[in-house]
Amino acid sequence: MAVKVAAAVVVVLLFVWSSEPGTFTLFCHAEQEVPSDIRCLKSIKESLEDPLSSLSHWNLNNNTEGFICGFSGVECWHQDENKVLNLNLSGMGLKGNFPRGIADCHSLVQLNLAHNQLSGPIPSDISDLLPYVTSLDLSNNNFSGQVPATLANCSFLNVLRLHHNRLTGSLPTQLAMLDRIKIFRVSNNLLSGPVPPFISKHTFIMRDSFANNKGLCGFPLEPCNSNNNNKRKSDVHSSEVPFGIGYALSFIAMFISCCVPWTEIKMEMKWIAFYMLEKRNKRKQAHNKPIKFQDEFFFKKQIGRFEKTINRMSFTELSKATGSFSLGNVIGFGKMGTMYKATLANGWFLAVKRLHHDCEQSEKKFISELLAMSRLRHENLVPLLGFCIHNNEKLLVYKYMSNGNLYDWLHPVAGANNKILEWPLRVKIAVGVARGLARLHHNTKFRIVHRSLSSNCILLDRYFEPYISNFGDTIISNRGGVMFVCSNDSDSGQFVNSGMWESDFVKKDVYDYGIVLVELITGKEHITSGSSNSLHKTLVEWIDHVSTSSFILNDAIDKHLIGQGFDDDIIQFLKIASDCVQPYPYQRSTMLQVYRAVTTIGQKYDIPCQELVSPRKKLRDSFES
Repeated sequence: MAVKVAAAVVVVLLFVWSSEPGTFTLFCHAEQEVPSDIRCLKSIKESLEDPLSSLSHWNLNNNTEGFICGFSGVECWHQDENKVLNLNLSGMGLKGNFPRGIADCHSLVQLNLAHNQLSGPIPSDISDLLPYVTSLDLSNNNFSGQVPATLANCSFLNVLRLHHNRLTGSLPTQLAMLDRIKIFRVSNNLLSGPVPPFISKHTFIMRDSFANNKGLCGFPLEPCNSNNNNKRKSDVHSSEVPFGIGYALSFIAMFISCCVPWTEIKMEMKWIAFYMLEKRNKRKQAHNKPIKFQDEFFFKKQIGRFEKTINRMSFTELSKATGSFSLGNVIGFGKMGTMYKATLANGWFLAVKRLHHDCEQSEKKFISELLAMSRLRHENLVPLLGFCIHNNEKLLVYKYMSNGNLYDWLHPVAGANNKILEWPLRVKIAVGVARGLARLHHNTKFRIVHRSLSSNCILLDRYFEPYISNFGDTIISNRGGVMFVCSNDSDSGQFVNSGMWESDFVKKDVYDYGIVLVELITGKEHITSGSSNSLHKTLVEWIDHVSTSSFILNDAIDKHLIGQGFDDDIIQFLKIASDCVQPYPYQRSTMLQVYRAVTTIGQKYDIPCQELVSPRKKLRDSFES
């Protein structure tokens, strides 16, 4: 009798650079059984000293599917599977050697061990331990010995950070084989000898990447056999580029670098500043004629920045996965574009948004979504897995949500055999959306407002966990009040007065959330747009009216909620909605207040309250320095 395999073989999706530079190809790799990832984390925890108890809550005595996904520093491919995608143990005070148990995390794509006290050599067989790694950060440790030549076998590497260690010897010439490398830093080590020749192909890898290694030479450093004359000539040559940009851009970039506290996006803000300067000059030349957004230089530079944090994927593969974007694979229509269900060869699903071809608006919304989603990950924001640009095509690739959007559940097509959205699930959705918006508004480093929240852009996974999507109209702001708008209105592409932030933008999200609450309760669409005080007042008065008695309430709420024993909680939700849709913005609650209010009700339904002030795991900044 054949022995049945204990766990099914899983297939891991990796996004791998294709032969065409700047694109990704999808391919499948047969993997070991899922429990290997649990062995991986257990081995890491046991092999490292943890004086700060950073890993103390890694309780591995659990058989629940996906339980490791809640561990600090662990990001899974899917929240309901014990399969590690990224491991970020940065700044945890860990001591010891490189954890060889990492080899059991077969699906690992990114590893960050920076800012610890790890020592010893980098394993000579590192390519066997991390065969599919795309980003490896071992910086700010005490690693010693030589840089292993086998790193060249990590052929998917896009990011390699080894700076601030005690590495010696020369850089292996085999590193020239890393033709996909985008970020390479070995500064502040004890290295010597020539820089590998692959560097010359990547102008964005500057000499600072090799600084404070007295023995290194070769481009972009001094020639290995240079004399003083050559040194002076090289210095003059290297200084030509910055001055060629122009004094105006230099001043703006210097101002941003010195004065803007939002350090994580300084590089992108510099490009925005340059774009704004160009736009102002063009406006003067055109006598105030409308300026198109699709400045080719700005657009290409922004896309180049996004490639560091988001996978750029192959149009051919995405087209194949959607049946050449066939009508049968359409799962939704929106103002930004059409959403398709993509089926990979291994049976996995993705959601692919194909933006409309109206160039100006398409570029605006495309960049806006990338600006927002490249910066953060949160359990209630739809995960952006990649993007694609091909001729006039612009595609955004997301995790597939099997239960569609909230609107379709609340407003089913007549005659269709639809399931009922029970009240506890509606509470779960309300809490999750509030949590996501509160994180956007109250993040400690930067803030984002959505500006177009509706039941259409609230997606539901198979457990009815809500995910906010459609970030094409967002505004991004730092804590100093500097903002950049990327939308289709008159503020598009301009810095915005910080006094407008709270009243005009943040409280607009609060109002929209109140509308979603009313929609969850009534199953009807009420006010979806408009800003006149009379409309706001009408809705507030209506909420006050229906809350006065159960008889009136039953006439207003969704018929599936009548007589289910939830009237008291429904009235409490209506009161929260009323606070959100008050006539004047200053009268409305903040999303943090709203989240706490709905969570109080949610706890009756075993929906946990998650603290928003400690975002190490649930919210991860995705900036590249």
